[in-house]
Amino acid sequence: MDLKNLIDHLELSSGDIIGMGASLGCAILWSFSELFTTSAFSHMVFVDQAPLQNYTADGAWGPTHGNRGCNSAASLAHLQATLRYSPETAYKSTIQSCLAYRSHPLPLEFVSAEQIAADERFFLDIAMQGNGIWYGKLMADHTALDWRDSIRHCFGPGSGSKTNVLVVTSERSGCFPAAGPLAVVDLVNGDRPEGGLAISVTISWGGHWCYWESPPEFNRLVEKFLAQAGTEEGGP
Repeated sequence: MDLKNLIDHLELSSGDIIGMGASLGCAILWSFSELFTTSAFSHMVFVDQAPLQNYTADGAWGPTHGNRGCNSAASLAHLQATLRYSPETAYKSTIQSCLAYRSHPLPLEFVSAEQIAADERFFLDIAMQGNGIWYGKLMADHTALDWRDSIRHCFGPGSGSKTNVLVVTSERSGCFPAAGPLAVVDLVNGDRPEGGLAISVTISWGGHWCYWESPPEFNRLVEKFLAQAGTEEGGP
């Protein structure tokens, strides 16, 4: 409802809004679509988020698709305990997973110790302003929800959705294997003979926080998507 209230407050033109979500932000856009349809948005961009974080008991959705770290009731309980009793440890682990040069360093990639320390301090200072217990409650909700059927219903064939979708995933994400977020493309496009409204890009120049790691590269990627999907540069 927060997003709906914000759209109404700003009096944004329905059908012309470009929505972009990364990680949990993707789930916020999926939730909005479930409640109010996708009609408010001309375009949506989903950055490195699988439609289900947890592994399923039948083995059909596991390490090839789900979250690399928080993917079960047991791992969630461990995360919540760490957030409660040693939040800095939890936040540093998150930073490790979300920056490509730390989760998947390249042989010829050099990042100075000073830069590594500065980046960690930047994110840690922000995270420490929050409450670890409530972060844990948020993760309990986020990781357990399975958005696959909802995405298929709200975006897929037969939904009537006209929203263009870009899914961005990374070869170097410490949070998800690429196949997890890429499943969203299949859910949106389904068996549409014309190919559907969703496309994907798998990058190597950043990880889960690719938009922060290389803003120019990320901006060019999104601008290209908007231009291909019919939005002129400088539009809404």
